[in-house]
Amino acid sequence: MSNLDMENALNIWQKTLEHLKTEIDDISYNDLFSKTKEVFKVKDSTIWIIVDSTLTKFRIDKFYKNSINDFALNNFGCHFTFIECKEAEEQKSKVDLVNTTQTDIENSKKPRSLLPEYSFDNFVIGESNRFAFLAATKVANDPVPVLNPLYIFGGVGLGKTHLMFAVGNEILQFKPETNVVYTTAQQYAQDYFTASSSKDPKAFQKFYDYYQSADVLLVDDIQFLEQKTKTQEEFFKLFELLYTEKKKMVVTSDRPANQLQNFMDRLKSRLSYGLAVDIKKPDKNLRLGILQKKLPTHIPNPEDVPIEALELIAEIYEDRNVRELEGALSRYIWYCVSANLPFTKENVYPILEPLVKGMGKEGAPADVKVRDIKELVASYYQVSVSELESESRKAKIVFARQMAIYLIRTLYDLPLKQIGSYFGNRDHATVSYSIDKIEKDMKQNKGIKQDIIYLTHKIQGEK
Repeated sequence: MSNLDMENALNIWQKTLEHLKTEIDDISYNDLFSKTKEVFKVKDSTIWIIVDSTLTKFRIDKFYKNSINDFALNNFGCHFTFIECKEAEEQKSKVDLVNTTQTDIENSKKPRSLLPEYSFDNFVIGESNRFAFLAATKVANDPVPVLNPLYIFGGVGLGKTHLMFAVGNEILQFKPETNVVYTTAQQYAQDYFTASSSKDPKAFQKFYDYYQSADVLLVDDIQFLEQKTKTQEEFFKLFELLYTEKKKMVVTSDRPANQLQNFMDRLKSRLSYGLAVDIKKPDKNLRLGILQKKLPTHIPNPEDVPIEALELIAEIYEDRNVRELEGALSRYIWYCVSANLPFTKENVYPILEPLVKGMGKEGAPADVKVRDIKELVASYYQVSVSELESESRKAKIVFARQMAIYLIRTLYDLPLKQIGSYFGNRDHATVSYSIDKIEKDMKQNKGIKQDIIYLTHKIQGEK
């Protein structure tokens, strides 16, 4: 069920390029994407884009393809494949370009945009996603649905779509005849609109047949049906039918079903029928595990990257999602390879700083300057960083620790609990007291105020 043709495909690629401009640096964009303007072909929900060389294709596939396809799937219900110009020309000489029609998709039993690279095997498990993983594997392996629907909710880029695809791929691996239907809520709404506005008297029946024939229905980002009352009514009918026929259903959202706004109460109730599981942001151990799992997909010798470099990336991306974490790894590897730099811990900061310096207080963890502040303050007051992080109550160490806490809070406005985590997991009250103490002392002691001005200038790179 799609109106994907060459013209639409080109529009989708242009919108994807506009998105890429905001996500990657200008050098990488101009080098890899500025000339990728031509669509080679479309088939099912795949769009082939022509690139100028084997090297460009390799770099895009290695470092950007996953994030590009995440964006395309979430926004347009399709994905991209990249083909070298020379290979495209050879294929053109043998076959006509394939323009997929709506009928082709409706008659196809192949799931729309169910990417095979998302599996249970390559899903990294941690405390923040373990329950969701176990629930998804149960849904995939149970012959009759018990947890129906499985409702997975959580923030952007945490692995909801990965688990949903893994359910579909697992089922198809052992029962390839199963009709797995994947759609985003936006695509479902578009399909409904297309069918309801079509002059073809059979359009609605084709719409019903496509979705009602599902043995497994996977619906991504259900929250996008908000305020679409008629579409919600149609989806409610579909849900009731598939539920009654004991067909498996997996639904994802960015929030619990009872928090969906402008949704029919009865639809929210149905979405709460089965099991709701959430996925939270990954802790440091899981972030490190994800980086280690992804590393072999970037370079042939992953052992070349020291664990200390991965640990630092995991620390810097303390409060970010998995997609951004993987993007950081891609950037680090790409810059080291392109500039012939060694894979070292010392190169992590300079390479990632443009990505994280503008995160703001909700996303700057461990802003790349936090460790620098601790090291600068420790050196200035002639103590060690480990002493700043220790339980020592020596006056000299306590003052230096309070100064570092004050500077981090003042310059980066991080949450008090987060600041405390950099100093031996000190609690909210201790961090707050440290800040108040420095503010009080500098009003009474000009030397402390001068220290703050000097250290601030050093931190901000002023002479």
